[in-house]
Amino acid sequence: MGVTIKDIAKKANVSVTTVSRVLNNKPDVGDDTRKKILKIIDEMNYNPNSVARGLVMQKTHTIGLIIPDISNPFFPQIVRAVEDKAQELGYSVILFNTDNHLERERKAVELFKSKQLDGLIVSLSLGNEEILKDLKATNYPVVQIDRSVLDHHYPLISIDNKKSAYQMVEYMIKKGYKKIAHISGDLNTTTARDRLEGYKKALKKHGIPIKDEYIIEGEYTQNSAYQAMQSLLNLKNRPKAIFAANDLSAAGVYKALFEADLKIPEDIAVAGHDDINLASLLKPELTTMRQPKYEMGERAVTILLKMINKQDFEIKDQILTTDLIIRESV
Repeated sequence: MGVTIKDIAKKANVSVTTVSRVLNNKPDVGDDTRKKILKIIDEMNYNPNSVARGLVMQKTHTIGLIIPDISNPFFPQIVRAVEDKAQELGYSVILFNTDNHLERERKAVELFKSKQLDGLIVSLSLGNEEILKDLKATNYPVVQIDRSVLDHHYPLISIDNKKSAYQMVEYMIKKGYKKIAHISGDLNTTTARDRLEGYKKALKKHGIPIKDEYIIEGEYTQNSAYQAMQSLLNLKNRPKAIFAANDLSAAGVYKALFEADLKIPEDIAVAGHDDINLASLLKPELTTMRQPKYEMGERAVTILLKMINKQDFEIKDQILTTDLIIRESV
């Protein structure tokens, strides 16, 4: 049999409770006693059973991360930040990719709860409001990241998507563009709805008519934007500029324009959103809005662990700022 906590306590001539408090980094153990116990733990090569320890402490030191699309380069940067920060604070992360499916989002939450994870960081679609209401009813720790659910009951780490989109479209207008089309993201998400609203607000502010044919719903994917751009090119009155809801969509726009033998920005200007690594690799380099993706992930973990550990803090949304990154495509 392996070394147990009782073996450690016996050799250190202390109680099992004292060893337990050292293992869980509790403050009320003398420095000399703590050093003595840690030395014995090292000498005896003691490795606590995390599952059993979790049952006793009612914690697994594991959190769940639910994201909509791991193939979108925006999300891996958030995942990296969540994993880095969680590891730094002594937690593990289990990832679930939902592919933007409502039912997969529900299954992910049910799975993580059944595995007794300590809390969740989620990016959910509209239509799953009941999930958060049910979790809130049991005081289950949850932090929303990037996307919020309307009438949500949990803190959100995100940006002001309306303001960010407005800033980008206004920049395009000031560069002389008036015929600006928008390829939105999935309108079953608050991010896509808010960016569409920001686009419309900028046009209205500058007295530019909003044309329904210039607004096409995409899915935040390269292929959906490619198809949307082909539709816009078939219009009799083509737009002269495109605001794509994210950089991955902008890549789809590039493909359609190159196939049509059109130049960027000479024939049609293109702007994106997020500033993923791809944005600076496209030729011409993409003008976009930079999101603080890594910071979002770090903050989500920090807040979630405060909720898990029932620390006193003000539970509120944290809305971070974006930056206009001017490159060659506009």
